[in-house]
Amino acid sequence: MELCALGSATIEGLSAFLDSNAGRLAVFGYVSVHAPAREARSRWPDVGPYLTGLPNLVDTVVVHPDLVDETAIECLGPLGSRLCFENMDCTKETGRLPGQLEEVFASFPDAGFCLDVAHVWTNDRSLGLGSALLERFGDRLRQVHLSGIDDHAVHRLLTPDDLDLYAPLLELCSHVPIVLESRYQP
Repeated sequence: MELCALGSATIEGLSAFLDSNAGRLAVFGYVSVHAPAREARSRWPDVGPYLTGLPNLVDTVVVHPDLVDETAIECLGPLGSRLCFENMDCTKETGRLPGQLEEVFASFPDAGFCLDVAHVWTNDRSLGLGSALLERFGDRLRQVHLSGIDDHAVHRLLTPDDLDLYAPLLELCSHVPIVLESRYQP
């Protein structure tokens, strides 16, 4: 299960939510938190303490690597092995390719990797990039993000065609939790 705190305003209530729902959430066996992704760069000194202070119930904190700067290195470093970087979609300048992610992991040697399969597709319709990312960072793989995505890199409902397309890559990731980033629509 992944809890999203994509805006820094939502991060402040997250600790209280986790504390008051620890028993309910423990049944999931794996809980991650997606760190703020919008204005985080300017808020790392505020957001960092919330993330590093999350209870042990949270296994992983997912961060966008394109937001890493010197302040992030200082503020997120204490997360150690709970920190996890997600590959980025085609709209981002960095964090998409193995070499770009290698630069981030150099600053966070204990951090994990979150493979976002839809993000891979926006960069490489053959999904060969996904195999390259797993070849390089497979030993760091902690979770997979799974969703549909459109030509403008906007996440959308997951379809059976998406699952068919992603299947070969997902088979390589069957040993880690898969987080469905999709709304339910009957």
